[in-house]
Amino acid sequence: MDNEFLTEIACPNCLAPIDVRQHGQHVTCDACGSQFLLEGHVCPNCHTYHREQRAICRQCGQPLTRTCPKCQTANWAGDEYCQKCGAALDIFEMLQKVDARSRAEKRNEQHAQIRQLKEAEEQASQRRMAEMMAIEEERQRELARRMAASQKRDRQILLGVAAVVVIFVLALLALLLL
Repeated sequence: MDNEFLTEIACPNCLAPIDVRQHGQHVTCDACGSQFLLEGHVCPNCHTYHREQRAICRQCGQPLTRTCPKCQTANWAGDEYCQKCGAALDIFEMLQKVDARSRAEKRNEQHAQIRQLKEAEEQASQRRMAEMMAIEEERQRELARRMAASQKRDRQILLGVAAVVVIFVLALLALLLL
């Protein structure tokens, strides 16, 4: 059970299920209204409940404790005041760290998406270029075929004209000799 991540616990008074992701260390049962403290920690980042006291969340890797700047006592990451000396713990500092991390994650995700889009566009470009080259090669073959047919036709016409001229010249010579 130590390695499992819990999302629900039973109320110690009425045994109704309580979703710990919606609470911090201070829990109120919606069924009977009982209030109690969790013995473990709920991660402020991913809201995973850890039955045992831990320094780092096994689900997302976020710290579950913060050190008091005055007395150096380890407190739960969601505590507003130090359990030992009562000094106010700056919750905004923790939120900024989570927000900075999420901005960095978003930026990394955006960079990964941009790389994927560039790769997909490059592949599409290469595919379009190959299609265009195949079309151009087919066009060049058709052009060469038509040119060869035209040259053959021109030779046949030239041979026909030459034959007519030869026949005409022979007929003229035959008339002149007669």
